[in-house]
Amino acid sequence: MRALGLMSGTSLDGIDVADVDVTRTGGRISAQLRHFATIPFGKELRACLVRSLPPHDATASCVAELNVALGEAFGSAVLHAAREWGLKLESVDVIGSHGQTLYHAPSDGVTMQIGEAAIIAARTGVTCVADFRVADVAAGGQGAPLVPFVDRELFSSDVEHRVALNIGGIANVTLLPAGCAAESVRAFDCGPGNMVIDECARLATGGAKERDDGGAMAARGAVNAALLDELLADPFFTQAAPKSTGRERFGAAYSAALWRRGAELRLDPDAVIATATALTASTIAASIPLECRRAIVSGGGAHNATLMAMLRSQLQRSGEVTAVEPSDAHGVPADAKEALAFAVLACEALAGRVNQLPRCTGARRETVLGKVVPGANFASLMNAVWSASPVPQ
Repeated sequence: MRALGLMSGTSLDGIDVADVDVTRTGGRISAQLRHFATIPFGKELRACLVRSLPPHDATASCVAELNVALGEAFGSAVLHAAREWGLKLESVDVIGSHGQTLYHAPSDGVTMQIGEAAIIAARTGVTCVADFRVADVAAGGQGAPLVPFVDRELFSSDVEHRVALNIGGIANVTLLPAGCAAESVRAFDCGPGNMVIDECARLATGGAKERDDGGAMAARGAVNAALLDELLADPFFTQAAPKSTGRERFGAAYSAALWRRGAELRLDPDAVIATATALTASTIAASIPLECRRAIVSGGGAHNATLMAMLRSQLQRSGEVTAVEPSDAHGVPADAKEALAFAVLACEALAGRVNQLPRCTGARRETVLGKVVPGANFASLMNAVWSASPVPQ
């Protein structure tokens, strides 16, 4: 199948669009990326999103309006990317859209992703699968992480223990033991990825910078061991998996408190950012078992040279070295992996196949994730899907 995957993560960089050929051969999925683009949010839309995310409480009318506005933005991103690529949307079978997480509290059975899929289907004419998290939460899971299902298909090895590491706003790992039976995979959020670093960079520059590009600010600073120890005392880091987190815990309020604490300790801005970067590296390293031989990194954090250097240093333990390399080395560009993953999840949902790993999310049972919104191609698409692969009983 030819699928487009759409992703907008906690970093709020924009909308990732991946054009993917998804095939299943002998029970194994393969995904070949044809095109990839990131379409930035408009300034006004991004500002509205920031004002609606925790610790702010958005009104019902604000959420409803944002849901529509994001649906239009996702639809426009697809149309823009298709024009740039010379892609006729009639050749696309399905769009898989993660949406934008507005609120995530799985311990309360609550998660919300917005970006109306009906609008995406209406603007593009392509059937859309979206809102993947809620079915897992309904089954008692965290609703995250969802990408480990795809990590296992793309990155596991018969002979080598690996970890797929994604560093977006939040950092998460998928542990892939050699041989990698589905029940042996473990995955969970480690803690902040780029989120706290980005917010500290904004605070340091009065909003002039959205991130610490390449880790340049952190490279100039010295990690403050006392502050780092305080940060590592957060109980989330020792909480047993499965676990997930987001802006509710490590968002603007957390970063502002960190910034104030840095001021109390008379640290310069670069030192605060260096310490925030060390927090990400330390919590990731602590999540990777000693027997892991290879860390395959995706997400925006893969471009932060200081963070990657800290991580490589921390993964040289007891004489054992874990190689750290971008997912590009395995045929999946680091920036495209998450969007590519939702293209794969959408294809599996259409076929009625389980597309989640309950041992990773904590769900009580296997289930098919994603809500299907018909596009103009729905009847012909489903006739083709069901004739090629009967729905599992």
